Amino acid sequence: MDAGIIISGLGTGAVYGLIALAYFLFTRATKAVNFAIGAFVMFAAMLSAYLVTVAEVPVALATLLALGAGIALVWLAEAGVLRPIMARTTDEFGAVMAIVALMFVLEQLAGILFTRRPLVGKPFVDGIILVGDSFIEYHTILVLAVTVLVFAAVDLWLRKGRYGRMLRAVGDNEAAARVLGLPVRRAKGVAMVCTGLVCAVAGVLVVSYTPVNFHSSIGFAILGFVAFVIGGMGNAWAPLAGGLILGVIEALSAYLLGGGARDYVLLALVLVIFTVRPQGLFHIEVRL
Repeated sequence: MDAGIIISGLGTGAVYGLIALAYFLFTRATKAVNFAIGAFVMFAAMLSAYLVTVAEVPVALATLLALGAGIALVWLAEAGVLRPIMARTTDEFGAVMAIVALMFVLEQLAGILFTRRPLVGKPFVDGIILVGDSFIEYHTILVLAVTVLVFAAVDLWLRKGRYGRMLRAVGDNEAAARVLGLPVRRAKGVAMVCTGLVCAVAGVLVVSYTPVNFHSSIGFAILGFVAFVIGGMGNAWAPLAGGLILGVIEALSAYLLGGGARDYVLLALVLVIFTVRPQGLFHIEVRL
């Protein structure tokens, strides 16, 4: 078997892992699963590609603007949509419907602002490395390297950072955190900033080598969520494990069974995970 297929699967899985990390951070802060995460990734990706290819903005500036857009969108989703709804009711159905509506609003907004055709940005690096009969693309190495750095930074922040430790306390028991006088809203706000950054990084990376359109948000949302389910919430590295596993399985299924079998294989994988280990590979231990 061509080793390049495995490496390519790992590169794709790294992006899935970043999206799953965004799910992880948002869920840790709010207890809600935000399927609009896929729309945030899509919006940042299309903004970056549009600025670079159409507006001819320098790549560095376009990347910074995409990062800022990711932060703004996630913060507005939590502060302007989810928080007011959860303050009025404990029924999660309304929050889920609002999040889904937000996802479709962002889809249409991206189509209006950036065009409805697929956009692809400029690659950060180009070229290949030959390894025997296989080859590894430079962009795959870059994606893996950036992903590891992002996960390492988030893990360090959660374990050592002031607001990272507060977020863990809030995620374990928000009521107890409020009793102890912790700035819960501020900790959640910082978590939204981190979530937005992660979404934007995933979008900027993926659009640098593959086309993205306004409908891509659904695919990002589903695949990121599957990676999130596989990895679980045991620690900050769990989403990466889920993403890499998903990426490799996706690449192998396409290689061995054909591209049409990919969706069926992924669906079977989700069913197995939910049946055998619904808490994911890494389960969170709640501190009392």
